[in-house]
Amino acid sequence: MEPVRLVLLLLVGPREGENDFLEFPSIDDAVGYARELANEPRFQLEGIEDERGRSVICYDHLNDLCRGRSERQRRYG
Repeated sequence: MEPVRLVLLLLVGPREGENDFLEFPSIDDAVGYARELANEPRFQLEGIEDERGRSVICYDHLNDLCRGRSERQRRYG
C-alpha cells in the first residue's frame, strides 16, 4: 500500500485557514491518529488523500469513523 496523508484544516495560529498534511504508511494508521485528534480545537479533520492528492476518505466519512470509537486511544513512545 502507498502512503496516505491526513489533511487537517488549521483553525488557530498564523496559518489559520490553511491545510496541514501528516503522512502515514496506511489508511488504518491515519484513521487511528485522526481519532486521537478528534475534538481537538486547533484542527478540523478534512480527510485522507493518497500521495497524488486524490481523496481516499472524505470529510464526512472520516469524522464518522472518528466518532465511532468507544474510548480515546493514546500512543506512548
